[in-house]
Amino acid sequence: MVRMMPISRSARCACGQVQLHCSGQPAKVSVCHCLECQKRTGSVFGAQARFRSSDVLSISGESSTYVRVADSGNRLTFHFCPRCGSTVHYRIDDAPDWSAP
Repeated sequence: MVRMMPISRSARCACGQVQLHCSGQPAKVSVCHCLECQKRTGSVFGAQARFRSSDVLSISGESSTYVRVADSGNRLTFHFCPRCGSTVHYRIDDAPDWSAP
């Protein structure tokens, strides 16, 4: 009998101080090229993988937050490391059951 190991994924900041661990498969993986995502990432795209909040197993470390209101009116709360500045995850107020590491 073949035993399948549970899938575990993690996200962490550049210095490793803030970490997020989740299980399962992302429900959505996408890239965004809006100006705000370009500013946030310093790249031409912002990549995201959305997981159900219930699949987030743990968040460790001290993070700071930045809240931005999108053109749609949705509030996005970005959690980033105060030491290195890396965004580790964000949540959209309009979708509380989802988290995007």
